This record gives sequence, C-alpha cells and structure tokens, in this order.
Amino acid sequence: MAKFFYLNAENLSSLPANVAVPSYNRDLIKTSILHIGVSNFHRSHQAYYIHELIDKYKELNHGICGVDLLDSDRKIYNILKDQDGLYTLYTKESNGVHKAKVIGSVVEYFYGPENPLAVIEKMASPEIKIISLTIAEDGYLLNEITGAFDINHPAVSDDVKNPFNPKTVFGYLTQSFKLRKARNLPGCTLLSCDNIKSNGDTMKQSLFDYVSKTAPELLDWITKNTSFPNTMVDRITPITNAKDITMLKDDFAISDQWPVVCEPFSQWVIEDKFVHARPNLEKVGVQFTKDIGPYENLKLRLLNASHSILGILGTLHGYKTVYEAANDSDFMLFLQAFLDDEVTPTLTDSNNERITEYKNSLVSRFLNPHINDQLFRICQESSAKIPLFILPTVKHQLLNDQNIKRAAFVIAAWAKYNDGVDDNENSYNILDTMSGTLIRTAALSIQNPIKFIEIKAIFGDLSQNETFASSYIEALTQLRANDVKSCIKKMILN
Repeated sequence: MAKFFYLNAENLSSLPANVAVPSYNRDLIKTSILHIGVSNFHRSHQAYYIHELIDKYKELNHGICGVDLLDSDRKIYNILKDQDGLYTLYTKESNGVHKAKVIGSVVEYFYGPENPLAVIEKMASPEIKIISLTIAEDGYLLNEITGAFDINHPAVSDDVKNPFNPKTVFGYLTQSFKLRKARNLPGCTLLSCDNIKSNGDTMKQSLFDYVSKTAPELLDWITKNTSFPNTMVDRITPITNAKDITMLKDDFAISDQWPVVCEPFSQWVIEDKFVHARPNLEKVGVQFTKDIGPYENLKLRLLNASHSILGILGTLHGYKTVYEAANDSDFMLFLQAFLDDEVTPTLTDSNNERITEYKNSLVSRFLNPHINDQLFRICQESSAKIPLFILPTVKHQLLNDQNIKRAAFVIAAWAKYNDGVDDNENSYNILDTMSGTLIRTAALSIQNPIKFIEIKAIFGDLSQNETFASSYIEALTQLRANDVKSCIKKMILN
C-alpha cells in the first residue's frame, strides 16, 4: 500500500511536494475573527481567503476561531479537533488538474452544545473584531410566509428560559454583547456569508427583533457598536464524498477525514462598513464596495437561478449531476434563452459587459466534469430558493410587460418535480421544509393546475396575474402529457 499521512500539525512537514502547506507558524496567529458555522462553504471560501492573506502577506492578526452551535455539527467539530483545525482544499479544474492545499487559518475551535459559556466568553473577547456566519437560511429563523423574523419560534422561547444555554445564534450574540457592554468593551462587525439576499440587513433585522423581545435595554448599545455589511459570496462547493477522500489519499498521500472539494472560481464582494480596521482582503482578490446590489443580483438571478433550473429539469429527465445536465444541449439552449431574454433585462444596475462576462463564466463552470455537484443538493429547500432566484425575474418582467414564458415553464416543471417521480418512473426524495405543502399541492394540480401557484408563502399573489397564470398552466399541461425533454425541444423550436 502506498504511504500516506494523517492530516495534523505534526505531519505537515512530511506531506509531499505537490501539496501546498501553510508557510506560516500557526502558533503565532492571533484570532480576531470568530466564525459561526464551519461548513464546507466556509472552508472553501472565507477560511481560504484568510489563509491566503496570512500565507502570502504574513498578516498574523486575523486568525479564525471556528464555532459550531448545532448538535449535528459534532462530527465536523471532532474531525477538525483531531486534525488540529487543518483540512485540505481540493480544487478541481476542468482540464483535469487537481490541486491540494492545506488550509491553516482556523486555529481555535469551540462547540456550543458542549460548553455554551465558553463560546459566549469567546464572542465577548475584545480580540474578536469580526463575528462572521454561515448558518444557512433556517438559522435566521425567518417566517415562511412573511419572511420576517419568527419571534414565536420554539428556539427563541427556549432561549428565554435558558439564556446561558441558548439554542439560537441570536441567543449567543445577545449574551456576548451583554458582557461587552458590562465590561465597557468595543463592539464588532457581524459579517454574514450566507447565500441570501441582503444577508447583512437580514442578520441585523433578525437580531434586533430578537433583542427587542429578550433584552431591549441592549438595543442602543448594539446600534452604536456594531455593523452589518451585506456580502456576495460565490464558489461552487459540492458535498464531499468517499471517492474524494480516497483520491486525495492516492494522489497526494493525505488522509483527511473531511476535505473540501471546490471549483477554481471564487468571488467575494463586501460592503465596506466595518466597526474596526478590517483585514486587507483586497490583497487576495476580495472586492469592497458601497453598493452590493449589482453583484448580488448577478449571482442570484444568473448563477443560482441557473443551478435551480438545471436541478429541476435535470432531475425530471433522470440526470444526477450538474455536469450531466449542462452537457445536454437542449437544456443549455433553454437556459441560455432564459438568461438572455428574461433575466438580462432585469439587471438594470449592471453594465452589459459585466453581464455577458458573468453569463459566459457560468457555462465553463457548469461544464467542469470533475465537480461532482449532485442535483439533489441543488434541489434541496427549493421553496426558499425559487422566491429568491427566479420570482424576482418574473415580477420585473410582468411589471414591464415582458416575456416570462420560460420562467413560467420552470415553475410548472417544479410543480411536476414535486410528484417525486422522474420521466423514467424513478422516484426521488423531496427534501424541503415545505415538502408536505409542495407534494400535496402538486398532487392537486394534476386536476387543477392553478393550485400549486396558490401557495402564498412562495408565490404571494402571482396566481392572480393572468399572464403568468396562463403561461404556467399551459406549461404544466404540456409537462403532464409529455416528458420534460420533448417539451424543451418544442420550446426551442418555437
């Protein structure tokens, strides 16, 4: 058997020359960033950028203290503790070149369920200048129907009863801010890195709603001592599988229990409003801006919408990965027409050159055969994605009396997707917070197509728009009678 090395601090110097390892002494790093939610995406994105800043410019004051708060996070916590916070970023380029880089920017790690008071104390530490987050949309506790913070959520009630053993990120933040205020310490920047629209504004509103109920005397201090920049984050990061772990061991002699696979492309745009002097991340390619809107709209309506469309249509046809769907010329012709004719007119805050460049980059990114991005991952929680990625295009186009035919077809395809059976009669699971509603209304739409778009939590009043409703009903009628592939071919010909 070929020799390999377990990934930890002791074995770093023994790794082969084709593995990039930290050039810095990790013992000298000071943590000024506390990150909540040490997900695959955080490790492929923010932790990568911080690593590059430390590695290339020896800025040792910006190390990351990782924090996980969920019971389900115990596995990653145990693995990273076992590996001294180290992990491998396994970058796969479309030409077959694979690169392994050991990331060393996570130098401390806390696990909330094990010691919540230690997490609160660390959050309150004056050395922590930035508290960043990847907690996914459900971590913001937003009401499914209104989109506002759900002040009646059971986890909030639990926090009120057990303030020093909180279940929510807001409970931890509130207790840490109480300590900062009592100790006359400065505040910090809260930096959301989640893929939601206006993520900083959403974080701020949710926190203020929570504090208004649980600790209203803290509101003035938070207002004066914190900031909430909006950000745009972008890097395709699929689920790590056993094959990736084996390939990493075979090709680079690294035994990493949970490496992170990603594409070479990466982008991070941040509103430049920090409480303290921020890390000089522009040195490693991060863009700072006064207006996140144009960047956010490009990504959500082009990349994320494209992903959802390939996920829904591809699953119905029987494909399993983004690469398979992107290699289907019919699907890509449909997608390209949707982006050109229906999305591009909505991107009024971006210039044509930027839009064209971004659309062209999507094609090459989707056609990377080595990024094994599963369609079931793309389709998860579509009830939260469709309103964010596709419906803004529908609403803009309707308001301006423009084409929505392909967008309506996608919504009809999503209704059929919720039947849970593809065009080859193979079943698949529907993983969605609203799965009960989606499956029930999809079944009702077999007899009465309008039923699916009457889900107000998703579509609002769109079912009452005659143009949208008629286009949707026509598309769903065709999809119920034919397979998705033939429907798309017909649309292309027309």
